[in-house]
Amino acid sequence: MGSFTSIVYKEIKELVRDPKILFGVVLLPLLLYPLMGQGIQISQQAVETSIKGAKFSIYSDDAGTIANILVQYIKTNNTVLTIEASSLQDALIKFKDSDSVALVYIPNGYSQNITEGLKGNVKIYGNLKNLNLAEASSSEVAGSLVNVYNYYYSLSLIKSLLTDSEQTGSPVAIHDPIRLSFASIIKGNVIEVSPSQITSLIVSQSIMLPIMVMMMVIFAIQMAATSIALEKEQKTLETLMTLPVGRLTILAGKLTGSVVIAIAGSISYMIGFSYYTSSAFSFAPQVTSVDMSGAGIGIQPMGYALLGLVMFVTLVSALALAISLAVFTDSVRSAQSLTGVLIVPLIIPAMILMFSDIEMLPQTIQWVLLAIPYTHTMLATKAALLGNYWIIVRSIGYISVFTVVVLWAAAKIFSTERIITSRFTNLTFRKRKKQSS
Repeated sequence: MGSFTSIVYKEIKELVRDPKILFGVVLLPLLLYPLMGQGIQISQQAVETSIKGAKFSIYSDDAGTIANILVQYIKTNNTVLTIEASSLQDALIKFKDSDSVALVYIPNGYSQNITEGLKGNVKIYGNLKNLNLAEASSSEVAGSLVNVYNYYYSLSLIKSLLTDSEQTGSPVAIHDPIRLSFASIIKGNVIEVSPSQITSLIVSQSIMLPIMVMMMVIFAIQMAATSIALEKEQKTLETLMTLPVGRLTILAGKLTGSVVIAIAGSISYMIGFSYYTSSAFSFAPQVTSVDMSGAGIGIQPMGYALLGLVMFVTLVSALALAISLAVFTDSVRSAQSLTGVLIVPLIIPAMILMFSDIEMLPQTIQWVLLAIPYTHTMLATKAALLGNYWIIVRSIGYISVFTVVVLWAAAKIFSTERIITSRFTNLTFRKRKKQSS
């Protein structure tokens, strides 16, 4: 086993043996996210069950036949309490004390308005005792019942008018005379799919990919900084530096070991997060499956290769930067505090670009974001979906230049005794001492 392989093996073994890393990075996402998703799913099922068993109340101030037809429609297949009261205020008091979630109020004059071809008024009151989702949703269900009745009653009126005027036609066509359909043009290809469906598919992937990239880089930064801090805390770094192994080999071994654990943590995170999304949003309507390959949408083999190269240079630059700064710490706690500063320029571009295109932002903000190397990693993930390989190549070039600079700085630090003697506390002390003198 060569010296490089031995250092990589040693690095992975030490990181895995640390309970904080093994549990917090690899095991916790596999446990936490499924539990969160299951909890949300159970809550949603409870809400759905509550809505299905919801009880409605009806108070009608109109004794007309048309009002009675609406009352009978709402009573069909629903648990309904008919409130008898002398006024609306008395009805609301009885409704408030009942177990009904919604009150359908039909005011006086409803039947007369409908008969004269005017709009009839109906009002729904929600009984919000606990201010929860089930109560609000049940009120919406009552509104949906009235809307469905409104639609079919209007069709019956149209049919009656057609019959009386001896005209032909479809009541449905007269009610909704226009049939609207959507199509999309992508890269010169016409797809019989609405733009909203395509956008939802692209946005979902544009969100998941930056999250995966962001978590992978964050894990890598934490691994690299923790590795150096552990060795400095346990005084094993000094021993490692005395071995007949090149210091650049040690640097490369530490980078590789941290990458391996970071990838394991990212895979764990994505498995847990995927289960969370599938469980938490299982109640949401499914988006129609759309084959986007004909329009050139989706990551092609060339896109995967370029995206892999982007991820490689991004990880190397982040790891080298974390190691370069972690050598100035003397404990794991201080190293973790330091990595929090490094994570900020990674999270900000990810959060912004997940929900907006960079071209939509003000020019000043665009330049600020483009100056951050990790912004180009996020841009590359979306460019891979659209097949814009020039953007990916440009991103690789920018990140590579930044990586070379960071690696040069890391190599300089590793080639001197500063890696053992440097401390942020020492630097602060020297600065104060110099000022006092």
